[in-house]
Amino acid sequence: MNSLKPYPLGASFCDSPHSVIRCLPTMADVIDYEEHEPRVMEVLSAGYPRFVVHIYIKQLLEFYLEREGLVGRAGVLIPSRRASEDARSRFGTGVVVQAVEDALYLVHVDGSDAALVRRLRKFVQHVGCGISSRQAEDLLVRYGQLAEVYAEVRYTGNARACVEAELAEQIACPKADVLVCASGMNAFYAGYRAVEELQRSRGRTAWLQLGWLYLDSGVILKEYLGAEQTLEICYAVADIAAIEEKIRAYGETLAAVVVECPSNPLIQMCDLERLAAVVRAAGGVLLVDPSVASMYCVDVLPYADLLVTSLTKYAAIEGDVMAGALALNRESPLYGDLVQRVSAYHTPAYGRDLSRLAHEMQQAPEWVTQIIENAEQLYRYLNTHAAVKRVHYAADSDSAKALSKAMGGVGAVLSIELKGSMPAFYDAVQMMKGPSFGTRFSLLSPFMYLAHYDLVTSEVGRAELRSAGIAPELIRISVGAEPYVEIEAAIAAGLEASLQA
Repeated sequence: MNSLKPYPLGASFCDSPHSVIRCLPTMADVIDYEEHEPRVMEVLSAGYPRFVVHIYIKQLLEFYLEREGLVGRAGVLIPSRRASEDARSRFGTGVVVQAVEDALYLVHVDGSDAALVRRLRKFVQHVGCGISSRQAEDLLVRYGQLAEVYAEVRYTGNARACVEAELAEQIACPKADVLVCASGMNAFYAGYRAVEELQRSRGRTAWLQLGWLYLDSGVILKEYLGAEQTLEICYAVADIAAIEEKIRAYGETLAAVVVECPSNPLIQMCDLERLAAVVRAAGGVLLVDPSVASMYCVDVLPYADLLVTSLTKYAAIEGDVMAGALALNRESPLYGDLVQRVSAYHTPAYGRDLSRLAHEMQQAPEWVTQIIENAEQLYRYLNTHAAVKRVHYAADSDSAKALSKAMGGVGAVLSIELKGSMPAFYDAVQMMKGPSFGTRFSLLSPFMYLAHYDLVTSEVGRAELRSAGIAPELIRISVGAEPYVEIEAAIAAGLEASLQA
């Protein structure tokens, strides 16, 4: 199937209604999406699931509200009692939790309270605990609201066991130490809650974030820590000596250090071995997210107390499953305390999502091998191109070499800054365009516009980005497994357009 071609607004790479990516082919489309313009929003029956409510989920929610006589209410569907109660405790008495199926809860509020409705929906986005489109589809079919379930190839055995076994092999840990979650953000949230609860009980309240974190991970740390807890952010992830000094200065107040390795979108690597040693000596927890490179490419668990990762990337190589995973390091001195807590906060992945994921994970290593080869070739090409100001990719760093697995490489993702026009480049490249990465097809994203539109559209926000070393017009490329010459040709056309604009 030819993936390097123009896609219309709202199209997906494959025909599946469960695709997590819908195309935003021009920068005008991106901006109108962020501004919630009807011409774009009416076309997007789906999108990245935590940001765009799938049409099946909307339909199911309306069904339950009508069935339960809740006219004038607005809500969300959460397949977890704990997450539903977390929402109620966070937002107060205006939130009602109501079981509508076994292990499925309608969390609803007064529909006229626009601010509360928005906060409730943001909670589901940040925590990653919403119902999946496949679960909604199954229920709509059960109640006669849809004719049939979408036909797709799935693993026919015990999918959960298959996924857990594959994760244990790739992460290099016992199967019992892996937990599969509804999304990567839910894995992060479960890990965060477990660490926060443990370290608060020990009187440890200081949190340190290294580098720029993915949007919702950053929100969890900034907005969910208690008033007595502190968060410090250090963007200079390569300055390990300064980081060591900072961590030692916390003394017995250190709760946790949180880092993406590599980071998103600057693809920076830190010296995890030295970082782990100083965090452990201080009695803190090191939480590491390797999603950008994936568990297929880098080996981070030996240094982390707790690993969290998205499985929507690389594992779900077709880009049509939302899932995440959390893994614990048995060598951690805090293993016993953490293992008792993490499962209490996670939202489990839905069975049919696991069946599709198990099928794709059997093919993923072969696809990832080709993706890595293509990404490294594109990195070399972009480094010498006259239209490119800077390429962000960690392949040459000592830290990358230390963490790289036998497969090699640091994943599919690289980011570029251009000398010419970013909108002209984006509009001219012919490939799928939208959020996510780590799919077998190439994918282009004006990342800061999609993840931090509020920052790129204000002078204060743009200054904040620049202070973190991030160019607001940065473009993120997720390299696919297409023939390399075709990938290079597609990017080259965009680079030429950027210079001519």
